[in-house]
Amino acid sequence: MKVEIEESKLQTAYANACDGVKDFMESLFGKKVFEAAKPTLDDYKTIRTYEDACKALGEPIFEDPNNLPNHIIALMKLETISRALWGRNFQPKPDGEGSKVYWYPWFALWTKKEVEDMNPEQRGALLSAGADVGASAGFGYLSADGRSSDAGADVGFRLCQETEEKAKYFGQQFIELWAEYLKFNFTVGNRLK
Repeated sequence: MKVEIEESKLQTAYANACDGVKDFMESLFGKKVFEAAKPTLDDYKTIRTYEDACKALGEPIFEDPNNLPNHIIALMKLETISRALWGRNFQPKPDGEGSKVYWYPWFALWTKKEVEDMNPEQRGALLSAGADVGASAGFGYLSADGRSSDAGADVGFRLCQETEEKAKYFGQQFIELWAEYLKFNFTVGNRLK
């Protein structure tokens, strides 16, 4: 019998396995197959968990001796992950000129079906926010001042990424942590594998 496994799926299984299973997989397939699966600052897609981010950065995993609120712990973990996703050579710096663009993960709070089921007035309310209201994401805070269709990064970029692709990955791969941080009573959708 012949079994074929895509290398990317094998690496994902390896990245999520415990040490004993990793040893078994290395003996079965060889260590070289899994070298790309190890967390590294050179490829942000190898950062799949908070623990991966800590390994890549060479930092200890956070232990909470003070019983902090869950949303604060989630924020601390997201900050660590964000630094790991930036990679080895990227050093974000505030830009007083406003010439650099940074990307922040953006989340839909309604499913497509929920939007389709809204009456025209409800659906229009989602799209009618004025320029003076919206969601402000900044240096350590998030405030929703109006409706969901307006956003501005007013202060900083601690949880931002330098590309739209990385921001999307950051939002999707770590959706459970984002949900814990934002704590807005919504259900968690897709996560990248």
